Amino acid sequence: MVLPIVKGDTISPVAGTTLSVDSLLVPKEEKFRPVPRRATIFAIAFPGGGQIYNRDYWKLPLVYGAFGSAVYAIRWNTLRYNDFLTAYKAFYDLSTGRPRTDITTYPVYLRGTGETRELTLDQVKRGRSAYRRYRDYSYVISVAVYALAAVEANVAAHLKTFDISEDLSLRVEPSLYQPHVPGPTAGVRLVFGIR
Repeated sequence: MVLPIVKGDTISPVAGTTLSVDSLLVPKEEKFRPVPRRATIFAIAFPGGGQIYNRDYWKLPLVYGAFGSAVYAIRWNTLRYNDFLTAYKAFYDLSTGRPRTDITTYPVYLRGTGETRELTLDQVKRGRSAYRRYRDYSYVISVAVYALAAVEANVAAHLKTFDISEDLSLRVEPSLYQPHVPGPTAGVRLVFGIR
């Protein structure tokens, strides 16, 4: 940057020259310092939002992979639960709520194996209960993954504000200690200074 010569300057340059601003005087760009509260709000607003705000882009595949796996588990177990629920309802007359006596087994498609088996009412009840429990666990896990991503964003924002310079010092100083004695006691104090 070139500055024109202004009348009244205290520096009188040689005629025909101009003054330039030294490159050391250019202000440095400040390093990004995330605000932990804002990181948490973004993480709660949408999955991975806190990691994007903290500029931890490498964590996004981990967050989305974990959350996607939890959602997939919910879908997987809900489908199986509905298969067994349909079979369970077939054993009852839904208008009266009484068990049907004309059937003892019902065909249930077992997803993942690709086969259909004739199952009894007891087997259908156990399958329905198991997949309902697995589905509920999947919901709990998805909420836990969501909360863990928010906590991780908050912690990462806090850690980015820590000073990690190697300026650690230990000083030895004289000390006068007077806990419960009438006179002061001479001693040595170790002071560990963290910048």
